[in-house]
Amino acid sequence: MGSLFDGETWRSRRPYVTAEADFRHHGLDPTAMEIGEVCLITFSAGLFRRVLERVPWVDEAFTWPYSTTPLKRCRTEGGTPFALHFPSYGGPRIANSLEQLAACGVRYVLGLGLGGTPRPDVAIGDIVVLEGAVRGDGVSRYYVPDEFPAVADLALTARLCRELDAHHERYHLGLSFGTDALYREGRALVERLRELGVLSLDLESSAFLTVGRRLGLKCCWTGVISDRLAEADHEGTIHPDHVMERLLRLSDHLLRVIEEL
Repeated sequence: MGSLFDGETWRSRRPYVTAEADFRHHGLDPTAMEIGEVCLITFSAGLFRRVLERVPWVDEAFTWPYSTTPLKRCRTEGGTPFALHFPSYGGPRIANSLEQLAACGVRYVLGLGLGGTPRPDVAIGDIVVLEGAVRGDGVSRYYVPDEFPAVADLALTARLCRELDAHHERYHLGLSFGTDALYREGRALVERLRELGVLSLDLESSAFLTVGRRLGLKCCWTGVISDRLAEADHEGTIHPDHVMERLLRLSDHLLRVIEEL
């Protein structure tokens, strides 16, 4: 059995470009960006806009240098500073954003997204909280060996679960499968994931949890099931009304978690 412990791909080496150097290329000092220690990431552009509408305070004068991956400097109702960010889609963009957030001094990253489910007992609209992910992405292999797990931060996830429990929210707790290949989710793969009890499939979770942990960030992920990969067919659409309503409700829960950090 081969192992990347014997290889060089993931080992720390001096890269040609760092997140810090990229900021300085734009004439910015990442340590002076003052975006706070907490970031709420949405894994959907539409969701980013909807959550932004609910945030009590947004610094309209703040400029993030990367226009395709917007970030807003915000405050909760209680005055806690945090960043709201859409890193675009897929593992490589997630990894780049996490590098940039770490360079700016962020310590906690809370992810809010969507996923499909291979499970017949999980319904469209159900809430999912991740303990970890099966690594089907490619970018995390540049950060850690294959044996390294994609695990959410235990304490941060426990805080999230306490918040959901306090408001009598029903949710599934378990594992996701993070992939880079949306159009290659074949029946054989889905059947294996179903056999393993995996709750959901998405384009971000395994890269998010693995790269975040490698960079020393405390990460958690919650979301809503938007579609089902059933045995006979694909069911669901990306943003039905009840899915978006639950995502926005989850965003309110996450803002309360942020106030406790």
